[in-house]
Amino acid sequence: MKKNRIGFAVLMALALPWTALAQSAGKEFTVSGTVQNFKPGSKAYLETNEQLSRKLDSTQIDAEGKFTLKGRELNGGSFYKLNLANEQVSSLLVDGGENLTVTADAKDKSKLQVKGSVNMEFYPKIVEIDVMMREKHKAWQKRAAAAASKNDFKAGQAIDQEVVTENQKVIETVKAMIPQMGTSTVAMISLKYLDPKEHFDMYESLAQKMQQAGIKSKQAQAFINFVNMTKAETTAQANQVAIVEGALAPDVTLENAQGQPVSLSSLRGKYVLIDFWASWCGPCRQENPNVVRVYNKYKDKGFEVYSISLDDSRDKWLKAVQADGMIWTNVLGKKNGSAPVAQQYSIQVIPTTYLLDKEGKIIAKNLRGQALEQKLSEILDK
Repeated sequence: MKKNRIGFAVLMALALPWTALAQSAGKEFTVSGTVQNFKPGSKAYLETNEQLSRKLDSTQIDAEGKFTLKGRELNGGSFYKLNLANEQVSSLLVDGGENLTVTADAKDKSKLQVKGSVNMEFYPKIVEIDVMMREKHKAWQKRAAAAASKNDFKAGQAIDQEVVTENQKVIETVKAMIPQMGTSTVAMISLKYLDPKEHFDMYESLAQKMQQAGIKSKQAQAFINFVNMTKAETTAQANQVAIVEGALAPDVTLENAQGQPVSLSSLRGKYVLIDFWASWCGPCRQENPNVVRVYNKYKDKGFEVYSISLDDSRDKWLKAVQADGMIWTNVLGKKNGSAPVAQQYSIQVIPTTYLLDKEGKIIAKNLRGQALEQKLSEILDK
């Protein structure tokens, strides 16, 4: 049986230790309310959300059951504990700046209500969904075990389908709620129910709203960075072409020694060896004399080399080009520490070479030594 994606751990993912708070003054928030059925002399406490929680504020519940607590949220989004008379402990999700109003019954947790923020409007709903799905998951596991013991594959498939259907219902429910959550912390938590690859538009939309609103909390910045990285990776994958024999080699345009752009496609009409190398690469430098020899032999018959250096140092690149007599087309593939062309061609190690035909299609890979000369002889010595 497939596992349910929803896990309670996601609800606590943004509850950071108080030993690692952001370096800011934060925003004050207030928690006030009324409690019924409390023991006279009882207190209300605002506590940290840790296994060994620490009290941040406390007050005695007055004769009418009223209390007021204050705290300061430094992260721009954290969980706290509201402890009422040491009989009932509830979670509060706070962004800072809120005035939360609580109505509670010290003997009946189901009567607890917290109003005054988007977080506390939707966080209980998210918890309710999670509790429901955990209970269903237990039932599914029990039924799946029974089906397996009887080798009842049909029943097992039915359970799997039920899991998929219920998970999809949860996804649709959460998707409908998220737009109502604005830029609150609960919106980030709720997105964890949605696969970022399948629902990236919702991730990106929230990140854009946070940037437009100027939200600079630690959690928001981490979320925005995650969205930006995911988008960059997705774009790179979408642009990546299969680098296999018979495929058209992706066109690239890189700068030569004179700083002039030279495109790979400008060499169409010739057989071209794309050569990924670097001045610091020993095997690359050892192969260069062979390429020089083969190049001199076949350059007048329609053979060209397009050497892409992955050097960090422009000076070291140019010195190696001169020292090794690389008189063909040389370009620099790395700039400011980044080499998109290496990602585009899925380069894992160097040297890596691709031999292209006159139309720019890949006809061979990693030809070195005699293998390169033999292949060119088959093509050009006709």
